[in-house]
Amino acid sequence: MKFLEKRYIGLYLFSIMIIVLILAFSIDKDVPVGKDFNVKKVDADWTYERAKHEDEDGNSTPRLVMRRPVSEDLNGKVLSFKTYDSYVDAYLSNEPGGTSVMNVYHFGEKPIFGDSPGTYTHFIHLPPDSGGKYLNIVVDTVYNHKYMPSYQVYSAEENELVYFYLKKEFKLSLMNIIMVAFGILLMVIHFVGSFKKIDTPETFSLGSLSLLFAVYLTCPLFFHQFICCNPVAQYYMIYFSLYMLPLAAMLYFEDIVPTLNMKWMFYGFVALELGLSALHFTGIASYTRTVVVFTAAVGFFAIVSSFLIIQRFRLIDIEYRIGLMCLLGFAFANVVFYMFISTTGDQSFLIRIGFIIYLAFEIVNGLRKIMNEVNRERETQLLHNLAYTDQLTGLGNRYALERDAEAIPLENISVMSMDLNLLKTTNDSFGHFGGDMLLVSAAKCMLSVFDKVYRVGGDEFIALLSDKSEDELKELHATLHDMMDRMNIDRSEYGEFAYEKEFLLSIAVGYASFAEGDENFERILSRADKAMYNEKKRMHSSK
Repeated sequence: MKFLEKRYIGLYLFSIMIIVLILAFSIDKDVPVGKDFNVKKVDADWTYERAKHEDEDGNSTPRLVMRRPVSEDLNGKVLSFKTYDSYVDAYLSNEPGGTSVMNVYHFGEKPIFGDSPGTYTHFIHLPPDSGGKYLNIVVDTVYNHKYMPSYQVYSAEENELVYFYLKKEFKLSLMNIIMVAFGILLMVIHFVGSFKKIDTPETFSLGSLSLLFAVYLTCPLFFHQFICCNPVAQYYMIYFSLYMLPLAAMLYFEDIVPTLNMKWMFYGFVALELGLSALHFTGIASYTRTVVVFTAAVGFFAIVSSFLIIQRFRLIDIEYRIGLMCLLGFAFANVVFYMFISTTGDQSFLIRIGFIIYLAFEIVNGLRKIMNEVNRERETQLLHNLAYTDQLTGLGNRYALERDAEAIPLENISVMSMDLNLLKTTNDSFGHFGGDMLLVSAAKCMLSVFDKVYRVGGDEFIALLSDKSEDELKELHATLHDMMDRMNIDRSEYGEFAYEKEFLLSIAVGYASFAEGDENFERILSRADKAMYNEKKRMHSSK
C-alpha cells in the first residue's frame, strides 16, 4: 500500500513530533532577551548540602541544597546557572537553612510524559530588599549519574546574562544555524527539481537529516532554550529528533546507493521507536534507559549500513563517494580527538564541520543536477524548434503540420493552401533579401487571419483549421485577401521596400474540408492544393 511506504511512515512520525511539540509549548513559557554584557561569577560564600529526596511517585533522587548570604552587590540582581535533568526551587530565609520567608524561583513541573525536564538555564530574580537574607537553592536531580556537587553561578542583569550565554555558545550555535540553512536549501532544491520533473530524492532526505541533526545537537544548550522558550518542548524535541535521525539516514543511503534496500531495517527501527516511546511515556522506563537501548540499536545500524555500503561502494556516483570519504575522515578525527586530546566540552565539533562541508558539497551537486537538466531541456527545445519550425518566418514546417494534423479527428479537418504569386519576380528585382521580406510579410498576413499556419515549401503555406463550414471558409478566404490589400496599401510591414511600388504581396488561396471517401489528411490537402492552383491561374490570366 502506498501510504505504508517508508517515506509516508517517516512523515507520520514527523507529524506526531510536531503535534507533541505544539502541546508541550502550552506547559511553560517565558525566557528573557537582552544584549548588554557585565556578568560576574558568584563563587564565594556558598555552602553545599547533599540529601535524598522522595518525589511524588515515591522514587528517591539526589538533592543538592546551595546556600549563601545575599550581599549588597547581589541585591536586585539575577543569578543564573545551568542544570541537567533537574528540578529547581529557590527561596529566601532569615538564617541559613531557616524557613522560607519568600519563594523567589520555581522550575520543574514534571512533564505529562517522561520524568525529566532536560537541560535548562535558570534565572533567579532577587528582590531589591533581599540584602541581609540567605538564598537557598534546592536542586533535585532525576538521575543519579547527573548529580553535580556544585554549580557555576553567574550574576548580572537578566539581559546581560542572556547575551553572555549566547556569546559563549556562538560558534556552536552558528554551526547549527548553518546546518539548518543548508537543510532548508537542500529541500528547496528538491522542490524546484520536483517542479522541473528532475529526480533528486537525495536532496530531500539529506535536508531532513540535516535539520534533525541540528535539532538533536543541542550542545549550545542555552541557544536551544532561547529558541524553544520552553523546557518541556525542548525535552521532547531532542527526544523525537534523536529517534528520527536513523530513519532519515536510511532514506538517504537508499537514495545514493544503487540497489540498496533497507526496508526491513527501517520498519524494525519504527517498531523499536514506537515501543521505546510507549515504555517511556507510560513511565515504565526512563529517558536514559530507552536512549541506551536505542543507542545500541543505532550502533548495530551503523555496522550493518557500513557493510552494505562497502559492498556497493563502486556503484555509488563518484561525487557521493568523495563526500562520504570526506565525512568519514572527519568522524575518525573526532574519535581521535576524544580519545587522545580532550574528553571534556563539546565532542561533536569536528563531525559538525565535516557534515557542514558534506552538505555544501551536496548542495553544489544538487544545483549542478538542476542546471544540467535545465540545459538539457533547452537543448531539447532548441532541437525541437529546429525540427518543427521554419527559421525564416517562425511558422511551423511540414513536420509540424503532419504532427498537428494527427491530433485532429480527420472528419473535422479543413485546410487552406496558400502560394505566393510574385516571389520569383521579387527575388529577381530586389534580391534574396527582398524575397525573404516578402515571405515574412506573407506569414504576418496569414497569422492575422489563421491560428495555425505552416510553411511547407519555398512559397507554399498551409493553414490548418478545425470544424469549419463552407461559408466560414469562404469568409476566411475573403478576410485574407482584404488583409493582403491593406498591407499593400499601408506598406509599413515591408521595411526598406515600403517605397518600392513593384514590391507587392499576392497570395493564391484554395481550401478543402473532409469529404466522404477521404481516407487520410493528404487527400484533403491535395484537393486544397488543386483549388489553390486554379485560383493562381485565374489571378495570372486576369493581369
